[in-house]
Amino acid sequence: MDALDALDAVGERNVQLVRQVGPGQWDGATPCTEWNVRTLAGHLITGRHVYRGFLEGVPVAGLRLMLQRQGEAADDDPVAACESAVRSIRAAFAQPGALERTVHHTIGDMPGRQLLVQLVADCVVHSWDLATAIGADPGLDEQLIELSYEFYEPLMQQDAVYAYGWFKPPASPLPEGATALERLLHLLGR
Repeated sequence: MDALDALDAVGERNVQLVRQVGPGQWDGATPCTEWNVRTLAGHLITGRHVYRGFLEGVPVAGLRLMLQRQGEAADDDPVAACESAVRSIRAAFAQPGALERTVHHTIGDMPGRQLLVQLVADCVVHSWDLATAIGADPGLDEQLIELSYEFYEPLMQQDAVYAYGWFKPPASPLPEGATALERLLHLLGR
């Protein structure tokens, strides 16, 4: 699956999942132990704005401030906010040269194409988190899961993502015969 197609697919799934959140579920717990459903949905929205900021050269300090307010992103109309964020980031990555541009990310400089795959991977994992929190089917395409695993696996070998506290190391061995989704979730300590 092409990375831009993957962005479209995971964006569509994120919107569908945000649409499925019931009125009484917004304050519910999620697998992201520091976040409730509202903050997790806000992360799916704000995260896209932050990645657009990376592409546009916004200083990391400014982007961190955006993330500190992500719980507010899903307040009034979370579905419309998610749809808007999905369209905005798609337009940003579709700009000529966006995928080749060097981006200054927290974990180091990378080409825009790698940033795109990182965003897709983050959204895939948080799709599962949101689906789990609201009791929905994650509905994730196998190719999205594989793309995410291929992105995270080398980083985990270097402890890069664990060092930032974004995910936890696996707490137990991976069971034999694990599905692609189970392998990804295990890698990220879910």
